[in-house]
Amino acid sequence: MSILRAIFYFLYEIFLGCSHKHLTRPFTLEQETYMVCLDCGKQIFYSPDSMRPLSAREARRMHAAHAGEVRVMPASLARPKLVPVRSRKPDAA
Repeated sequence: MSILRAIFYFLYEIFLGCSHKHLTRPFTLEQETYMVCLDCGKQIFYSPDSMRPLSAREARRMHAAHAGEVRVMPASLARPKLVPVRSRKPDAA
């Protein structure tokens, strides 16, 4: 019976994975802030600026920026402001 239980848990982890309910508090080591799942040991990267966990895309971008592959833009330049366009009137001759 224990073999069947082990197989069930193995398949459960493959298809559904860990729900990451038991997390440590965020901490910073070597300029990376993350939380650790106490069940599976996975590092979940955390943003101290926005006070929330990073998505997988944001974590990849952060690693690329640390490696020097991507140039990081300041927040003021990241989202351009939309400026209304004025229509030009034809010059009266």
